[in-house]
Amino acid sequence: MKQWMRFLGAMAALLAAQAAQSATQAEMFARPGAIGDSLSQGFYGVTVEKKTQDWAYPVLVSKQAGSNLSYNVLEGPYLNLEDVMKGNCGPFCMAGSIIGGNGATVSLPTHAGITGAEYTSVLRTSGQCADVTARKMERQWYWATWYWYTYRWVEVADCQEPDKFHQYGLRSSGTQMEVMEKVKPTFLFGTAAANHVLCTALHTGTSCLDMDRFKRDFSETMRRLAAMGSLKGGVLFTIPNVTSIAYLEKYTDPQGRADYSGLKAFYRSSVSSPDQVLDANEVATVSQFLGTMNADIKAQGAAMGFAVADLKVVFDDIRENGRPITGPNGTAPALARANWPLPNQPGLFGLDGVHPNMLGHAVFSNELIKAINAKYGFAIPKVSEYSAWANDSLNRNPVDMKDFLTNSLLGQVISWVISIFA
Repeated sequence: MKQWMRFLGAMAALLAAQAAQSATQAEMFARPGAIGDSLSQGFYGVTVEKKTQDWAYPVLVSKQAGSNLSYNVLEGPYLNLEDVMKGNCGPFCMAGSIIGGNGATVSLPTHAGITGAEYTSVLRTSGQCADVTARKMERQWYWATWYWYTYRWVEVADCQEPDKFHQYGLRSSGTQMEVMEKVKPTFLFGTAAANHVLCTALHTGTSCLDMDRFKRDFSETMRRLAAMGSLKGGVLFTIPNVTSIAYLEKYTDPQGRADYSGLKAFYRSSVSSPDQVLDANEVATVSQFLGTMNADIKAQGAAMGFAVADLKVVFDDIRENGRPITGPNGTAPALARANWPLPNQPGLFGLDGVHPNMLGHAVFSNELIKAINAKYGFAIPKVSEYSAWANDSLNRNPVDMKDFLTNSLLGQVISWVISIFA
């Protein structure tokens, strides 16, 4: 039975790939859809809100292609650190952001990407249940006879409340996969792979890595997408080296202990446990996992007839050489770096050191547009990275996050709280 299902999935993918070869840009983007994670939903500044959602890469690319996506607008949860640090968000703003909610809703979003998601949650987590496949045993009482009231154990759904990003982002529309099966998109933004490996950087450990689970759920996601029969094209991207993001910085233990040296979270001033660093062996494990995962992404992309942007290579180049910001007169006012912006030094990351800022999403989008144009022979115009930089409040008025956490009283309190709960 499993072999037959795999065969049907392969045939559906083949038919979709053949259909993509003859589709025009207008036909392909007639009804775009998106699954994904924080990168697709528009998380930066440690929150999700309309101004960040409007600048997320699926929204930007769709607009450049002459189309659009619909989504539930969020107002949090959590805070926009830039607004707080610049004094643009007072106590009531902070309280409302931390609680979170919806600014506007749609009955069926075509953009279903959710912060924190991965391919497992794409299949299993809805706006109402953390795992729609979860089951538990429950007593069911009944009258065995007219005088004997007893019970039997029966299996029922075990619907636990999901996180707020899923609650506000998906509401009652189902899981991300169920949403796509209702929308039946003609073009798909289909990457939700980052959190399968980003967890190592955020938790400075490798226990979260599970290649079997990634392969199983990635394959099942692609099979169900292909089985819809509506897709004419799509785009995937490889995952950059998560051990090189701005969130991590090198640390050498003063006592020379190898397992206390490596990569630590930027907000930690020191390391008190091996669990607080990725040592050399762990970095090698992450690198091997990332290589296998990215190879799978390229292979699945080819099988689906999708464009694949190799963002691992792009990010490595930016990390090494920077990204020129070219103005309207052809000059490059600066090189943007793979960090949050600093005075006289543009950056591509937000203040958490993990997610792209406005300029970063423009760069991200342009790399996807380049891959889509190359794959399908389109001429989708690029996003102006210069305009993104010029209108990015964080790049135009930078905040030195390290200096804030180290030298301000509020920053020291925030750093202490993070170190306790992280």
